Amino acid sequence: GTAHLFTVMSPGPNQALVLATGAKSRAAGLLVAFGAWPAGALWAALGLAGMGEVIRNAPWLELTIRVLCGLYLLYLGARMVRASFADHALGRVKPIETARWRLVLMGFLSNLGNPKAIAWYASIFTAAGAYDLAWQWQLVAIFGMPAIGFSWNSLLVFVVSSGPVNALYNRAVRWIDRVSGGILLVFGLKLLAAK
Repeated sequence: GTAHLFTVMSPGPNQALVLATGAKSRAAGLLVAFGAWPAGALWAALGLAGMGEVIRNAPWLELTIRVLCGLYLLYLGARMVRASFADHALGRVKPIETARWRLVLMGFLSNLGNPKAIAWYASIFTAAGAYDLAWQWQLVAIFGMPAIGFSWNSLLVFVVSSGPVNALYNRAVRWIDRVSGGILLVFGLKLLAAK
């Protein structure tokens, strides 16, 4: 549990997306954070089913996952950087006009393509011997571990959407979007360049 919390708290593409979205709209940020939860549950279930062993024995599968995830992160990063050059009326953050289901899907795909999540869930259950746990405890792991991530991301949304922090964000929105988008681009390129 504690190791998972520290893994969740370490910077990655999910946090970049959640922070950038949550600063523009608390509701939108929470929807993105919520969307990441089922992807985490999927990776946890696959991890318990032996995904790490499957990936080791099927290099083409690992390559496919890595390329698709890398391309999606590049897409998200490019969108954020491009949006940072758009006109913001009076320097204020442009409101998010994305449908709710798209925000949930963004969070889902971001976590689905999160190399940190894939590596973590592919290895942690083997290292912890979770395969020997009773099915009830395996269900707790499948749903509980991603819930820790959702809780952390939700906390980030509440912090970044609070009055004082949001006022700072509004003044630096262009640069924050560029940095956040750049982080996603770096993660995407790193995935595509990995051997």
